[in-house]
Amino acid sequence: MAPNRWTPERFDDIADFWADRLVMESAALDIYGQLASGSLSAEEVAERLGLDAPAVHLFLDALTALELLNKRGHRYSNSEAAGRYLVPGSPDYMGHRLIAAQHNWEIWGHLFDALRTGQRQREKHIFLEDPEAARHLLLALHRDARSRAADILVRGAIDLSERRQMLDLGGGAGTYAVAFCRFHRQLHATLVDRPIAAAVARDVVASAGLEDRITVLEYDVDEHELPSNYDFIWISNVIHARSYNANRALFERLYHRLVPGGEVVIHDMIMDDTRTRPTRGAVFSVYMLLSSGAGRCYTFQEIFDWLDGAGFHDVRWVREPDEDMTLVIGTR
Repeated sequence: MAPNRWTPERFDDIADFWADRLVMESAALDIYGQLASGSLSAEEVAERLGLDAPAVHLFLDALTALELLNKRGHRYSNSEAAGRYLVPGSPDYMGHRLIAAQHNWEIWGHLFDALRTGQRQREKHIFLEDPEAARHLLLALHRDARSRAADILVRGAIDLSERRQMLDLGGGAGTYAVAFCRFHRQLHATLVDRPIAAAVARDVVASAGLEDRITVLEYDVDEHELPSNYDFIWISNVIHARSYNANRALFERLYHRLVPGGEVVIHDMIMDDTRTRPTRGAVFSVYMLLSSGAGRCYTFQEIFDWLDGAGFHDVRWVREPDEDMTLVIGTR
């Protein structure tokens, strides 16, 4: 998210959100999957999806105006862009990202309530009670994380050449475990997450052919004893969903799960001391208020205090200019 440059045109763009909502809803309805095998009329689309035909006419005409569909006579077909990015199964499929955003749309409508009460506004815990929404979110994050993992490896931001046993805590779709194990053939990984996320991770690990080197365990790290004897612990996109005290307690436990000389690496939107940069992290903290009521994006000093208090040494912040996601590393 770039630094804010406020102009009248930008305010207009913010207010003109209708087209954005149309695109999100079209992905959630799988309009483009319906049209993947050939053109359909509005009546045919409406019948397939159980919708009102006159309303669907308006909807498909709007998507045509946005150049996501082509219209010939009374029939609609996918544009080149829709075929590439919005048909499930396409290598460049962006639908998971749009559907995850669509799931979050309603919650932002409760921002005033969150500001008034300080309480979360999401009724369901997405990773415990909403498998469909969780799957779309995890696969959207998976798509983004593949490039981030490649960048971390290419830059040599962390040295895994001598590491043998990795714990991927809250590993989500398994993106980083897969990327790190592919790059470092001596590395084995244990991924720990809740059942909904673990199911997605198993699919990703199986697709990568790494079931013999990556073990997926499903349980809540706050309710069960953690595995031990690791020389590398990776924690990506986890701490922002937890309270300050819950994170402090977690790192006290993690210290004893590492062998001497092992490292813990935290990968997250880590804030400066003003808690206003990176911009995306400051905005995301408001989303965490809406979604969890407990988490936020933390500063480097806060993370340093957790790690130092738990006994870690040589705690450092590894970052590149203008990066949203950065690393904090600590050594046992």
